[in-house]
Amino acid sequence: MKNTYLKKKNNGLKSAFFAVLKSVGVTMILLLAMACGDSDCEYDTYDPCGGSATRPMVDLIILIDTSGSMGAFATQVSNEAQAGIDAALADCDSDLRVMYLGVDGTFNSTNFTTSHRDYLNALPGAPFPLAADLPPSGFLGEQGANAVEDLSNYFDWRDGACRSIFYISDEELDGSSPRGDTANEDLSTANAILGAQSNSVTVFSNYLTYQGLGASILQNYSDLTTQTGGLLFATNSFPLPANYYVDNNVFGDIVCNACNGCTN
Repeated sequence: MKNTYLKKKNNGLKSAFFAVLKSVGVTMILLLAMACGDSDCEYDTYDPCGGSATRPMVDLIILIDTSGSMGAFATQVSNEAQAGIDAALADCDSDLRVMYLGVDGTFNSTNFTTSHRDYLNALPGAPFPLAADLPPSGFLGEQGANAVEDLSNYFDWRDGACRSIFYISDEELDGSSPRGDTANEDLSTANAILGAQSNSVTVFSNYLTYQGLGASILQNYSDLTTQTGGLLFATNSFPLPANYYVDNNVFGDIVCNACNGCTN
């Protein structure tokens, strides 16, 4: 089973269901957060957000948690993300701009050679009041929700471009220190959602669930992606299955259908 993802279109949340699927030793979590019938959508008529209706303009940030545990995945994620993008572009013509960034850190010998903080601090108007600098403080490299919020607010998005962030992590969205701080996890997630929604950013994620952090963490990832119109790919594998991003068409919606969602 190849396509296992969480998806939400733009005409409102109508239904949700949860199923756990197992294939080739990989546990994937399917959460379909949007049931969008043909009567509810207009797939052929929409206002292109950049470029043209046939060649959309897309700005994509590929963002990775830079904690030590993700070091085992970083090279594979970097290579597979690029392969997934290449495969998507072979199927559709897009004016695509891609930026690989690490959450307050980098990984050598990968595409993740710039931290999100360093990138933002090099932009006109910097330094910005970053959510990553607010208490409580844990491991900065794991604070994905803060990074999503800061990038949504301050990244140099091109005028009119579709805006997407793809976040890869095996940790809580507010980092692993301390564990079980549910109130702050939920608040950090809510702030990231608000930042993305306020700046028309769609968030996608690959959450690596092998640590078994619990249903509330999975729910935060679900909320972050579905409430911004994106997809969640949850994989219970160490490392990722080979060719996972290509085989599951992870970048198909991000690149090829970025501007082609339902319109109201």
